[in-house]
Amino acid sequence: MRLIATADLHYEMTEYHSRVESLAAEMCRQEADVLALAGDLFALDAAILEGCLRLFAGFRGQKVLIAGNHDLWTRTGDSFDLYDRTIPQVASACGFHDLDAGPKIVGDVGLVGTVGWYDYSFRDESLGIPRRFYEHKAGPGYALRDPSLQHLIDPLESLPARALDARSYWNDGRMIRWSLDDRRFSQLTVERLEAQLAAVEPQVRTIVAITHHLPFRQMLHRKSDPTWDFGNAFLGSDALGETLLRHPKVSHAIFGHSHARDRARVGHIDAINVGCTYKMKRFDSIEV
Repeated sequence: MRLIATADLHYEMTEYHSRVESLAAEMCRQEADVLALAGDLFALDAAILEGCLRLFAGFRGQKVLIAGNHDLWTRTGDSFDLYDRTIPQVASACGFHDLDAGPKIVGDVGLVGTVGWYDYSFRDESLGIPRRFYEHKAGPGYALRDPSLQHLIDPLESLPARALDARSYWNDGRMIRWSLDDRRFSQLTVERLEAQLAAVEPQVRTIVAITHHLPFRQMLHRKSDPTWDFGNAFLGSDALGETLLRHPKVSHAIFGHSHARDRARVGHIDAINVGCTYKMKRFDSIEV
């Protein structure tokens, strides 16, 4: 079976519409069995998601997707409702199966998937940043400059210089709206993925997992930049990868999110980061 996959199309960015449209046209011309979209397709307006998915109407095989964190952004609604109801409905109307809603079997191959999430297990302990900063998605250097985050600063606490040099803010903190916290939602996605794997494993020869967030810390790109390394905490979770590694039939894990093209062997799994950026769009072809 041949599967083609891309991620991080960010169709909300109108200045790059022509690049997404060219990529979609090229993917539709491919002789492949499955087309997969690994999240971050739109933001804030489900009509943008529909417009993006309609670009793939000409593909003749099976089409699957999962959500990304940007796909769950909202200013007034509920992010969990987007994840659990709106995105699966729009996907179905456009001929896609949302793997977050359940697995799919194509021939003798099982397709499972989830947006995944982060539980701060990817955090760099050497930065010496307390957990409360991760929970508020603000590096200490950023919190020092933002009056709304001053409560995070403990004047009696001596933070390392590298911690204070972490000056970024992760925008999920402003744009994700739900009653869950990150660790609970991360756990929920892992539980759903485990249930999918258990359901399809007896029925198939091999399994391909599609996530948005990174399942393996080996795929992180580290720099001598505290701001960058602080942001790595929001790229995925160890629990996601551990779940996949417990299942010997999982042959491939395909994901995006970090915008860094990469491929590695992790245990028995071929891990592939598609590596689209906001400006550059590409796809991978995988023989399963």
